[in-house]
Amino acid sequence: MIFIVGPTATGKTQTGIELAKKINGEIVSADSRQIYKYLSIGTAKPKGKWKKINNKKFYIVDGIPYHLVDFLDPKENFSAGEFVDSARKIINEIKERGKIPIIVGGTGLYINSLINGIAKLPPRDNALREKLLQYEKKFGRGYLYKILKKVDPESAKRIHPNNIHRIIRAIEVFELTKIPISEWHKRQKQEKKQKNEDNLIFGLTCPRNLLYERINNRVEAMLKDGLIEETKFLLDKSYPDDSPGLKSIGYKYVIQHIKNLISYQEMERLIKQETRHYAKRQITWFKKTENVEWLDCSKNTSEEISKYIYGKSHNCWN
Repeated sequence: MIFIVGPTATGKTQTGIELAKKINGEIVSADSRQIYKYLSIGTAKPKGKWKKINNKKFYIVDGIPYHLVDFLDPKENFSAGEFVDSARKIINEIKERGKIPIIVGGTGLYINSLINGIAKLPPRDNALREKLLQYEKKFGRGYLYKILKKVDPESAKRIHPNNIHRIIRAIEVFELTKIPISEWHKRQKQEKKQKNEDNLIFGLTCPRNLLYERINNRVEAMLKDGLIEETKFLLDKSYPDDSPGLKSIGYKYVIQHIKNLISYQEMERLIKQETRHYAKRQITWFKKTENVEWLDCSKNTSEEISKYIYGKSHNCWN
């Protein structure tokens, strides 16, 4: 598979579209905000339309099917595990159509989970967790850590004795499966669904000052294009302020402005600041990702970068 990753405002979407046209591909979005319906301006969702093709609905952007965008209600969550399950199913369908899947996005957890797999751990058992918590209260601080050292000494070495939440989760997994959580993670690494050597991962980047300038310009454009009106529409549809979708960058500050809690100028400043901080976190995350080839989007257009990726993929796979 081909991955196009990197921080926000580096032109990943346009590069992916240009590449898909050249390579006969379809795009799978790895963006945890663009999944939501009604949140378009504030998430920089690519402009497209839903079309029915062979009795199946596709979100089409400039003639290219763009998967895993604009499908989820803003009140709902979408975990990394759910993303991986959905993405793998779509990737297989794309391959069955004789096309090449192109993964495009900046949500590091989604991308890492798709590349490296995700442990299929059992869901939380609230009754068991409460029972364990009561043991800690009854027998004193450190009691559960002693249990963890007995049932999963490997995890005990990695988990701080005061991190009660991780200690409880590790014991919980062992109680429910009789397999230490450390063993689950080993199996996850051994059973990668997709070998890293089969993937081509390209990261888009540019000098920090230019990236921040791009971000500031994008925020100004979003506000001009109707971000405030989009947010009012969501509130009018009775979505609570703390809906998962409305936790996306920018919306909380727009809501504060709508409620006359902050000025327009302060809202704009805070959105720019939070987006820059987010971009910095994205850069840090992807710098830790193995085998990424970084391409400077300030020196090359999306068209030029897509041509380079096309040539690289052609040489690798032929």
